[in-house]
Amino acid sequence: MGITGAVAGCLGGGGGGDDEVHFITDYYNSSWESLWGDLESEFTDETDVNMNIEEGGMSGTQEGRLAQLIQSGNPPDANTSTFDQVADIWATDQLSTVDDVVSSIEEVNGELNVGGAFLGGDNIYQVPHGVYVSDFVYRQDVYDELGLEEPETFQDVLDNAQTIDESDMDIRGYGLAGMPTGKSQDEFQVLLASAGINGLGIRWKDAEARDELEIHFPEDVVTSVLQYMKDLSQYSPDPTSIGWAESLGGWVQGQYAQQYHLNAWPVGITALTAEGEDSDGLRGVAEATQVMAYPTWGEIDKDENWLSSPAPDGYHVFANGGNTDGAKQWFEWLYADSTERTVQFYAADPGRFLPSYADIIGSDAFQNQDIMQAHPHLLEKLQYVQDEIWGNHYGSVDEANVSSPEALYLQRQWFYGEMVNRVVTDSMSVQEAYDWGYGQLEDAFADAQEQFG
Repeated sequence: MGITGAVAGCLGGGGGGDDEVHFITDYYNSSWESLWGDLESEFTDETDVNMNIEEGGMSGTQEGRLAQLIQSGNPPDANTSTFDQVADIWATDQLSTVDDVVSSIEEVNGELNVGGAFLGGDNIYQVPHGVYVSDFVYRQDVYDELGLEEPETFQDVLDNAQTIDESDMDIRGYGLAGMPTGKSQDEFQVLLASAGINGLGIRWKDAEARDELEIHFPEDVVTSVLQYMKDLSQYSPDPTSIGWAESLGGWVQGQYAQQYHLNAWPVGITALTAEGEDSDGLRGVAEATQVMAYPTWGEIDKDENWLSSPAPDGYHVFANGGNTDGAKQWFEWLYADSTERTVQFYAADPGRFLPSYADIIGSDAFQNQDIMQAHPHLLEKLQYVQDEIWGNHYGSVDEANVSSPEALYLQRQWFYGEMVNRVVTDSMSVQEAYDWGYGQLEDAFADAQEQFG
């Protein structure tokens, strides 16, 4: 499937003609590669604009590639990522606005479901593709075999993990992300939100005025979450081997029966692999993969969950690229031509994204995709994520929304994931990791205030 690749080559070849659009993307597996190739050829035939499409790797990898290109004075024309991955680039006026492109897309695919992009004043700096809703996934067949019930709390997840791990079934209890960057960071921050605090360790000094932020990283909550992750790690394959890509591969391979993830991505990747391999066994795994809101800590109710809003993912155009206009033309051609063309992008990576545009998920084109017809469970879970998890488990606490340049800056600091890594590798105790992380947070927050405060 190519899902574990980091930095690969370019579809459009090396080179660098002045009229070429250099586009770096983590929308990449064998289906994406084939789709990009077909679309690139069609687009170039129609417009005479050449494309250079490069796989940039997932979160934690692509940033390094972008930094390398920008420092060399040769930035790309566009990339795919959540906005926080390019926040520092936006803050230094290196992103181009894409208002006209988004307006054209909305005319075809419906209005944005959510903000969909970071709004800087009246300007939009992202062409949205989809949103990431955080959730908990588990294997219903494993639960049924062992008589387990859906967990309501962290302790329930831990108890289920122990029961699964100690059973005669050849599957681990949980797949915990413990790489120092990427999924471990996201998982830790979502668990903090599920324990009733902002995952970045900040809050408004005055929840009404919302004009000044402060550090709020309470020791009892943060150490409890770190200890929980350490406890889970004993029922997981080596956490330091699990990041975003590996968590998908591990699910398809049946390595573990519970994990934190996004949308219905594990369902989709399993279904896609099942059809590619014509495997009834994997069809069964896809059908057995259930999705629910991540359980909360202790007595925390879902109304006290500090999840604010799903992270929008999409395309950013770089103001200093070699062919910025060509990049905008490319995205308008991709998304504003027809809903049928737009739907191809969700078919290439089914379940990974909730579409950002209101008319997509209910359209005949989306629901009649071959993968959705073969796996109606996948469509059902995507709709559940949108209506139930996003609809009822996000935005419960108004002051949890700390949207600001300072928050964007903190989101790209990797010490959160490093705290998890240091705990699960026993290189630090839970208390030592908290103390170290608090110091990192103080330094990063001071930097954010200096730059943006």
